[in-house]
Amino acid sequence: MDFLFAIISILVITLLIVVHEFGHFLAAKLYGFQTPIFGIGLPFGPYIELFKKWDTQFRFYFALIGGFVAIPETSDETNEETLKDMELKPLKKFPVYQRAVVAVAGVAFNILFAFIIAIAMIGTTGLPKLAASNKIIEFVDENSAAKIAGLKPGDIIIAVNGIEINSGAELQKTIGNYQDEDINLKVLRDDKTENISVHAHGAIGVKLGLKKEYIKYGSNIFNWIQEAFKYTIETLFMMILSIIAIFSSLFAKLAGILGVETNIASSNLGEVKGIVGIVQLITEDIKNNIWMILEFAFLLNLNLAVINLLPIPALDGGYLIFLAYEAIFKKKPSIALQEGLVQAGFIFLLSIMALTTINDIKNFF
Repeated sequence: MDFLFAIISILVITLLIVVHEFGHFLAAKLYGFQTPIFGIGLPFGPYIELFKKWDTQFRFYFALIGGFVAIPETSDETNEETLKDMELKPLKKFPVYQRAVVAVAGVAFNILFAFIIAIAMIGTTGLPKLAASNKIIEFVDENSAAKIAGLKPGDIIIAVNGIEINSGAELQKTIGNYQDEDINLKVLRDDKTENISVHAHGAIGVKLGLKKEYIKYGSNIFNWIQEAFKYTIETLFMMILSIIAIFSSLFAKLAGILGVETNIASSNLGEVKGIVGIVQLITEDIKNNIWMILEFAFLLNLNLAVINLLPIPALDGGYLIFLAYEAIFKKKPSIALQEGLVQAGFIFLLSIMALTTINDIKNFF
């Protein structure tokens, strides 16, 4: 069963990459770029020719995780072996802005697709939201009424004076009604229930954990669109901040190795997950609810968009840096420089993949 869910996850990842490449493809066609090949899968090994349309040969590669579109007039990384036997017209020169639009179109399609998935999520699971739980994480201070009464971190408060509690919001509201009086808490601890008396002053001095809740928004489709757009933008910005934090940590650790002091706050890189960890997480979620695959696809879509905009050669963001150089200095960077930077970019990305995969394996065992 785990293997089946892992396969489903891999197929979802491939779909999202194909969506990204389809954005490049449509933008390229809009401006008249040649697109001799559109491939589902990576351009390695055997493939099946599916059909030919719009002067493009559509292929299915057995190296499934991924996708690509060959656009020779953007000097993309498609190798000569892949393009052999393809009849190309004389290559044209296209303005910088048109090549930039083609580069950004993949990211734009991922964000658009994530927005569509968010609408589907509202109609099925609902949109996830972090809210206070009824589980105690720690105490406000040593004189906390809860600590004095004998409560412990990890306790789950399930009732207050006989009133059932299912969330942090309910807990705070209920305890807020009791000022300077004893209350009876029913607590779940180690799968057993206990009753503990606490003297409340509108609060009991605890910090609560967080849990994920799923919110639906009625049946008004316009409300769905509004909430899905808001959720997509909010999540996108949160991912950008997370990526910045990760790379800041990498910079800080590298500076530390070189003996350079920095004031950059360091995140725990051991918690950064790669593709193995992501698939492992979603496999567990999908077992409980098949519709959870929508949330996985949504998050991965935006992740793909953000990562591709990083100014790293070999990614769309790196290509945009080359285009910016060309627009400013009225000439392209040398081929040798571009190839060298792209190779360095690949090495850097492979290093990141290795780091995250090692983290995943450590966390797994």
